[in-house]
Amino acid sequence: MRAVWQIWLQPWRQLLVLTSAGQLLWFCGMGLILLNISDGEVAIGGLSALASGAFFTHLAQGQTLRGLCQSENFLLPQFRQLLLFVGLLDATQWAVLPVLLHVVLGQHDHALLFFAGMLGVSAFGLSMGCGRRVGLLTWVVAIAAGWKPHIAVEVVRVALASSLTAPLLLLLIGWLLLITLRPLLRISDNETEVSPLESLNLSSTNLPVNGAPQPRGAIGKHVAGWFEVISQWALDSTLVRYHRQPGPRQRQALVRRLLLPHDNLLAVVLRLLLVAAIPVVYFFAIQHRQHFDAAVVGAYALLLSLSRFPQLGRGMLRMRPNLADLYLTLAPRTYADFQKTIADALLLLVPISVLTTLAYTLLGIALVHAIEPYRMLLTALIITLASSPVALAIHLIGPEANFGRALVNMALVIGAIISYWCAYWVIGALGYAIGGGLTALLTLSFSISVWLAAQREYQRRLPSFDAPLV
Repeated sequence: MRAVWQIWLQPWRQLLVLTSAGQLLWFCGMGLILLNISDGEVAIGGLSALASGAFFTHLAQGQTLRGLCQSENFLLPQFRQLLLFVGLLDATQWAVLPVLLHVVLGQHDHALLFFAGMLGVSAFGLSMGCGRRVGLLTWVVAIAAGWKPHIAVEVVRVALASSLTAPLLLLLIGWLLLITLRPLLRISDNETEVSPLESLNLSSTNLPVNGAPQPRGAIGKHVAGWFEVISQWALDSTLVRYHRQPGPRQRQALVRRLLLPHDNLLAVVLRLLLVAAIPVVYFFAIQHRQHFDAAVVGAYALLLSLSRFPQLGRGMLRMRPNLADLYLTLAPRTYADFQKTIADALLLLVPISVLTTLAYTLLGIALVHAIEPYRMLLTALIITLASSPVALAIHLIGPEANFGRALVNMALVIGAIISYWCAYWVIGALGYAIGGGLTALLTLSFSISVWLAAQREYQRRLPSFDAPLV
């Protein structure tokens, strides 16, 4: 039982916030169902809380499971049996106990469908946490539902009334668990190691907290191959320029190519095109039906650009052993010179973040036909210029623990979004010249101060070459 306990504790140790939120929602959902099952609104609230808790908890478990299922761990005695036992306990908590409570309170209708639904949400969260691309299926379903909403409502109504829905859903869950767990339980060679600071993550999901490699399908491997060719070409070109005319500028460019292999101009353009394809298809599929303020597009573009920096924070921790080789190669005179070289190289992410935000904002303006495009562009430009150095600073010298880093990043994102809407209102109220100038003065002065202070602190610290503890 000690081994089972240790496996069960892994999500709490690695993803405390997500796991705690899921378990809290389980208690709230069970309490709401027990409080008054006859009240429809209370019952729906309890079911919603249970479904949300199941998704959050199993999303964390999926990320943890990907790190546990390493080839060397299968040498442990009865490792697969222990994982199965933990899975059965988990299914009992999230699917069996809620259904039993539902039945004990006299609600026998749709009990099997309730069980299949809870099991389905759990399996979906586990699959997404393990890195499977089942999230693309939800995009297809969401686009289809937005395209023909009346048909989607009718399909849901018929499915709820049919007795075949629950068995078919259980078969679908079994298939989903099969394609999710079979690759993890197979003993095979690990994925080829990539740079911890690579930027192939085309969504807002960041690198796994446990350092496990991200599984890639056939399409993902082809896309990764494109980026590898581009990064190799950029590195070779930089090496040619360095050998032709050695100097501090070419040396710094070479360090940038080594640390940030997928952040050259061609790779950034390719990444923008790949990411932009998803909203383009979505907007055309829903026939341009707009149900939101167009200014939201700029805020979402800001979120996408800021999602690069948490990946940088975790990547720098994993890069520490490699930085020892870079330190010996550069042979700096002092530790501060080496730290300054690293900080200056990473500063390249600020203009890339600004370019990303402006590109996504322009795309959103074109898709939603925004009434005030210049106001959105100016706001996005000012806030991204201000928030990107702050994000780089906090992930460069901020806390190393996952919990502390998550809290700091959450504060950064909330502050950036609030700043965006305040700047949007100020520019609208005072005009482009006065409002934009006042906003830029306040935000950029704060941003530059934070970055200069963080740079001084980073140069003051001794470089660390120890691998982080997982």
